Amino acid sequence: MNVSGFTVNDVLWAGLRICQQGSIQTALSYVRRPLSDEAKSCLISLPTGAGKSGVISVICHKVTQRKVLVLCHRRAVCNQLLDDINGKFFNERAEGEDIPLKPAFSNVDDTSANGVYVSTFQKLQTFNQAQLDELKQNVDLIIIDEGHAEPSPVWRNLVRNIDAHKIVITATPYRNDLFQFDIDANASYIYTFEKALEDGVLKEPQFETIQADELSASIRQFLDNNPDTKCIIKANKFSDVEHFYALLNEQFNLLAIHEQFTGDPRENVKSSVPANLKNSNYEVIIHQRKLDEGVDIPQAKLLVLTYAVSSGRELVQTIGRVVRLFGEVEPKVLELGQNANEQMWRNYRVFDSSISGSSAAKKFIASLDVNRLIERYLEAFPDASYYGNRFLSKFDLNTFNPETSLNIPTASVCFLNQSTNFNVEVMLDALYWRCNNAGELARKINTEYGIKVIVSIAFNRSKFLADQFFFEPSLEITLFKEIAQNVVAIYDSRGRRFSGDKDLNLGSAVTQDQLLKVMSRGVSAKTKEASSKSVSTARRRPESVAVKGANLEDMSDLQGNAAYRLATLRCDTYNQFEQKSGSYYVGVDSGRISDQKESSFSLRDLNDWLEGMETMILGNPAITSGLVHSFAKPIPVNVDLSIESLIFDFSEFEQPITTLVGGERFTLENEFIYREYDDGFLLNADLEQSKVTASLQVEEPFLVLTSDEPILYSLEDGAEPHLDLVELLTKQLHKALLENGVGYSQGKFFELKLPVENYFEIANSQLANVVVGMDSLVGENLDEKGLLNGEYQVVEQEFSVNSTFYLLDQIKSNALDNPTLRQLGPFNQYIPAADLVLNTDMGTEPADFILSSPDKLVYVHVKCGSSQSPQSSAGALAEVGSQAIKNIEMLISGNSNLKAANWNRLLGPWPQNGAVQQMHERIRMFESERFQAANNDEREAKVEEVWEVITQRRRSSRVHKEVWIVAANSFSARHFETQLSRGHNALSESLQAYQLIQSWLSTANSNDVNLRVFVSP
Repeated sequence: MNVSGFTVNDVLWAGLRICQQGSIQTALSYVRRPLSDEAKSCLISLPTGAGKSGVISVICHKVTQRKVLVLCHRRAVCNQLLDDINGKFFNERAEGEDIPLKPAFSNVDDTSANGVYVSTFQKLQTFNQAQLDELKQNVDLIIIDEGHAEPSPVWRNLVRNIDAHKIVITATPYRNDLFQFDIDANASYIYTFEKALEDGVLKEPQFETIQADELSASIRQFLDNNPDTKCIIKANKFSDVEHFYALLNEQFNLLAIHEQFTGDPRENVKSSVPANLKNSNYEVIIHQRKLDEGVDIPQAKLLVLTYAVSSGRELVQTIGRVVRLFGEVEPKVLELGQNANEQMWRNYRVFDSSISGSSAAKKFIASLDVNRLIERYLEAFPDASYYGNRFLSKFDLNTFNPETSLNIPTASVCFLNQSTNFNVEVMLDALYWRCNNAGELARKINTEYGIKVIVSIAFNRSKFLADQFFFEPSLEITLFKEIAQNVVAIYDSRGRRFSGDKDLNLGSAVTQDQLLKVMSRGVSAKTKEASSKSVSTARRRPESVAVKGANLEDMSDLQGNAAYRLATLRCDTYNQFEQKSGSYYVGVDSGRISDQKESSFSLRDLNDWLEGMETMILGNPAITSGLVHSFAKPIPVNVDLSIESLIFDFSEFEQPITTLVGGERFTLENEFIYREYDDGFLLNADLEQSKVTASLQVEEPFLVLTSDEPILYSLEDGAEPHLDLVELLTKQLHKALLENGVGYSQGKFFELKLPVENYFEIANSQLANVVVGMDSLVGENLDEKGLLNGEYQVVEQEFSVNSTFYLLDQIKSNALDNPTLRQLGPFNQYIPAADLVLNTDMGTEPADFILSSPDKLVYVHVKCGSSQSPQSSAGALAEVGSQAIKNIEMLISGNSNLKAANWNRLLGPWPQNGAVQQMHERIRMFESERFQAANNDEREAKVEEVWEVITQRRRSSRVHKEVWIVAANSFSARHFETQLSRGHNALSESLQAYQLIQSWLSTANSNDVNLRVFVSP
């Protein structure tokens, strides 16, 4: 029979499987092509058990090349393959047929004779350069068996620039491995596991998780139900081989294989794989990586995996032992205590399905050209270079050691919860596959610190070119480690988000409280930046807010934060000496903590940092930040609530989103998108097919979006929509508004609750420095201004000692040489070093008093009630407070010509001209001295001078502005605190007072003015 120009025995050809015939046809067509400088390799990909040994045997004897070199990676496989090439395969498939065969040799020291040479990479590693050069001169065709295995260093010396055809045979066509072989897409054949199942060549294994004490019974049941079959047990280490040997030896006809059994006298333990194992009487075979590749035991239909295999490639080869056809027996894989291997097998099956079909296979192979480009790019670098101030060696992906060479510029790590069935090895394997599928060169590395590493080289197509080809290379690093209680710490150089990744079995970010424990890593902390997102309606306020400041803890008006959830925060921590000890960025949504003080981490440094974070997460420090506690907190899940509306945030995208559904196109603007919800919502009001529905569920993610029709989108201008829009909607869901005022955001439920709805502690709130109780502001004879019998009392040009004015006026004692605290009065501590006191009372006044020091300007408003046991009603503060706030312009205006409305009164005596008792000087102190005018002209000139100083300080950003509300005998700080501690059970009047003070705080703080409310104790 003629096959690609070669004659093949008809009986032999008829005995081959379809996949073997296709492989041989492809290979024979390839070897007929003339060699040239542009010649590439031929790829034959057959899943384990599909018959690649037979393919190699036929190719070796049918090609016209005189000297063929077949390379394997293990001696046992090499010996078995040599037997097949020497005639064993042909005797089995075409018994009695006269098929001419070339001589086959196992010794490659001398390759002068024509024939087939079968050897290992390990053997070639012993060759010197002269021997390798001679081998290259002699060989006409090289066949690499199990080309998936990581090439040895000798590969470059042997195969590169050799004048020979090259055929690569593999069971696992991983892009990362094959790029080094320079594959020709037009001379390759990929037969996937999925296609093998369709053709009945292999069988899909069934996985089952059992406990260790069920092992013996499970094996016996399978062997009894499937006569003449065998069981393979894969152990992790030699002690495990011994353990299972001891456990099962008396119950089964058993063989254990491990190199440490060398010299062992027992008949059923071997140091190497015995010949003709498939025809032996052994029922159970225990090994450690001895039967993973190439050993043909078709009766093996039960595989026991005693641990989570660390490599997806190794797992595929291992499972390949039991998926071959043997009668009608269905293969089975038993896992002990976990299902990590099943998850890893699913990863492989997804990849395998992605390259099924001729077009998909060609696309995959064509992508190897990019990987080859990466290698050439790397090879162009010199072996060593002088850069900066030192010599650096060339990067080599295969030899890169993160424990010595890795440098992490910034520790920016996401802390995520593990989902059910999480396994760190499965995650490592899945990320490695993702790199391969993306066309990257990747390598996975285990380190002594328990940190898993994925290092990859990616060539990203430039976004600046529309119709031309240019790649931008980047080295990408992903690190992760299991820490704390079911928490995974992930560093990713690309900043990708892995929260909620079902394929990796990762859940949501750890809680806000766990992340913000980072604020406890110092004696004190200051919040420098914060951003938040609304969790309730936001028709008249922003959907998101970002604030920055030297210390946001100084913000007094925090009630508005109750309608927002904290999204990000940056804080500095300080030691006992008030020296900065740390600086951290916290991303609540992503679970990220970024160290913004320390930089340049080695792998050891990063591990130490992670251990510190683990201790922090497990600890129980109290977070005292009033700012943090002011934001909305999550509430328990309630899936019985109805959804009222949904808001999506597309504002981060550079352009509108092109969308396609049912053949119709529409555009979603790159902004906030609001949709009312009534059993679904339409993305486009004119397209019923654009309907999306939402449902609540008891497990994460608690809100799920679905659509009846596939809705596709693209973010690239001019690109055809091809991505799932529902996935984008899920990712960009800003919030959902539910009934009863509940909001859903970032996977959590929130309910708008004002700070005083629950237990409220003034001492730990921003009001602690706002509401100040003073013993001197309560008294039986205390009055506002010293009114007695209808007259304001002036005693020797001083206020009445029974007046509140007198307490404020005492600040003028700073003019004395050495005043006592008693002389300075109770208010002096709040404006130390005062040098100006001006009585501005009466008429349309800017304040009752203006107090000032070189760095502070205070407008004081005073009221005094008559209660000896005041409570905390809003009415006690309303009048004086409103007066203070309505005059705030006089405190902050930059108008240099602005004067008090009662200016003429300021030029005269207090309380006014014509009063029986008069205080001649309203200027109680100026420039730290008392003032007494000789005449009206001097008094008027001095008032002008004082007002000029007030104006200058009013306009200066260096001078702090304050409003004082002084309420004597009318409002009790202690009563106020007691009532607020009762939450919503507090007296209504006290709750009203809280809201009143909050409104004043909001106005004052928005104008960068501090507010103090001085009241009775």
